[in-house]
Amino acid sequence: MITCNFAPNEQWDDAWVSFKLLFQPWRWKNGEELEIVKKQILRQFRISNFEFRIFLFLTGRSALYTILKSLNLPKGSEVIVQAFTCEAVILPILACGLKPVYVDIETKSFSINPIDLQKKITDKARALILQYSFSITPVYKDEILSLVSKHKLLLIEDIAHGYSNQEISNFKFQISNSIFLMSFGRSKAISSVFGGAIATNNLAVIKQLSNSQASLSMPSWLFIFRLLLYKSVSMLIKSTYDLIIGKIIHKIINTFHLIIPEITNNEKGGEFDQTLNKAYPNALAILLLHQLNKYERMQKNRAQITAFYNKNYKLQITNNKSISNFEFRISNYPLLRYPLLVTNRDLILQKAAKNNIFLGKWYDQVVAPKSLNLKKVGYTKGSCLVAEKICQQIINLPTNINRQEAEKVINILNDV
Repeated sequence: MITCNFAPNEQWDDAWVSFKLLFQPWRWKNGEELEIVKKQILRQFRISNFEFRIFLFLTGRSALYTILKSLNLPKGSEVIVQAFTCEAVILPILACGLKPVYVDIETKSFSINPIDLQKKITDKARALILQYSFSITPVYKDEILSLVSKHKLLLIEDIAHGYSNQEISNFKFQISNSIFLMSFGRSKAISSVFGGAIATNNLAVIKQLSNSQASLSMPSWLFIFRLLLYKSVSMLIKSTYDLIIGKIIHKIINTFHLIIPEITNNEKGGEFDQTLNKAYPNALAILLLHQLNKYERMQKNRAQITAFYNKNYKLQITNNKSISNFEFRISNYPLLRYPLLVTNRDLILQKAAKNNIFLGKWYDQVVAPKSLNLKKVGYTKGSCLVAEKICQQIINLPTNINRQEAEKVINILNDV
């Protein structure tokens, strides 16, 4: 089983750490790992020399909700976001009584187009969320930051998809009061199944977040237990999927709802789920520490697979009529997923799935998932045409796989 979507980061060592924790409930809610993981994140983030603080939350959307709530912005204030995004970014904005303003994207890094941004900034704009799609640093970041400074907007840099250490070290923190949004969800670059964080040196925000976070309660014992099941069960499924056993286990897990879904029914219905607005438990910090300790190795592997796709994209895939022409070219950085635009997406996905290769569709509509009612999240069809077109054509290739598996992915693309 090769997949972008189902436990892309998990290996047997992760499953073993999680399995042992099932029998150590005294470590689930509180423990020293909560502080250790904050220091480790700062080391990985290479900002240990700055006055940064890390605030941990059960989910990335809870982190975003808390920071927006703590700003005490007037109702109806505008938060600028790109139209190529997901519900986890938009629902916290709406839950705070704020208005998302959607900006179209460019096709070099799938981030905000500064030309469209300039057109859509109004006097009601108070903040801008800059998304690093697939962990690619926005190609027009300097132009965007210039507009942010000009209009005195609060900037939240959304690095939930991950980031390149090489890029991070070159940031030089162009905004003096920096705010970074992180996610440790199961489909992100480092996974504790659920989890999110805010990293900031904004003293006003630090004060507000300190007060807000103190009021968050821990998730229930049962909730944590179900999260800890995920890594062990997912590895069992992945390792036996080609033998049919994994498919049976997966069916049983879904039938009896043993695993907490990544997106809840409330969120699919367009509502921010307050049940996920909780504190980050120590058990997840232990899982995250284990992944952080091997983060450099995972990133090196992602960079190698990205380089492999880059080479084969130029030499092989461009000869395939299914591939659209577009501007995207990326250096050999460690991408969370490798994006491609195709003209026959459904055919490619179906053929890959028959070979137990499950490619991604981030994103199959503006403000994904596709089941989400766009009117409910305030998106007007036709307002961001580039993003809409890309959502009809994009597929994602997995990067946290080995060379042999990457060759299988390329072969599928070339056979369609």
